[in-house]
Amino acid sequence: MATTDLLRLTSRRLVWATKTKSLSAMATEHDEYMGSLKAQLAKLFEVSLKVTVPNELDVEPLVAACNGKFGDYQCNNAMGLWSKIKGKGAPFRGPPAVGEAIKNNLPSSEMIESCSVAGPGFVNVVLSKNWMAKSIQKMLIEGIDTWAPLPPVKTAVVDFSSPNIAKEMHVGHLRSTIIGDTLARMLEFSKVKVLRRNHVGDWGTQFGMLIEFLFEKFPNFEDATETAIGDLQAKFTKHSRR
Repeated sequence: MATTDLLRLTSRRLVWATKTKSLSAMATEHDEYMGSLKAQLAKLFEVSLKVTVPNELDVEPLVAACNGKFGDYQCNNAMGLWSKIKGKGAPFRGPPAVGEAIKNNLPSSEMIESCSVAGPGFVNVVLSKNWMAKSIQKMLIEGIDTWAPLPPVKTAVVDFSSPNIAKEMHVGHLRSTIIGDTLARMLEFSKVKVLRRNHVGDWGTQFGMLIEFLFEKFPNFEDATETAIGDLQAKFTKHSRR
């Protein structure tokens, strides 16, 4: 081994040996990451990146969901890091080697089943099924809010449902209503104050047109028989084209 390589390796080991916290402690010291799988993995990779490239400051972990055949999530920092450290005497010979180092420096965690490196340094992560089962069981026993993420927002406005009140509702309107209420409930579990809003839109114009049409076609409306909503919709659609 060359002298420069030996000095570099010794320096890295010395830096690592003088750290006061273990990898696992560094990766789990912040409870705010507990509500997001992606955030938890990002915290683990943040620790790994600090060890892999200690001279590169403020490296943001690039963690994203990946193709299911490779795993559940992947860290995509290797190529970007290589472009920064290439030619600076780094102990790597390309992005794949950087990816291997990131994988090897990853703190041990019960949430990770396995890791692998593919292509130009992509670090693929397979989540542990046992860990996921334990997490779900904990939510069932203690409540989902014990594992809820803590978003940076304190108040959120959720505008949902909002049907056209001059037309009949149909089963398709359930989609927006269910999705909107689900989002509102998820935010409330995360301690966010939620304001639910059902925006009815320009109802004045819609009903004004409909009333005018009814007056024109049914001047003796008091004598008219009961009219179904579907009939009113047909009349509104016809009159709106004028």
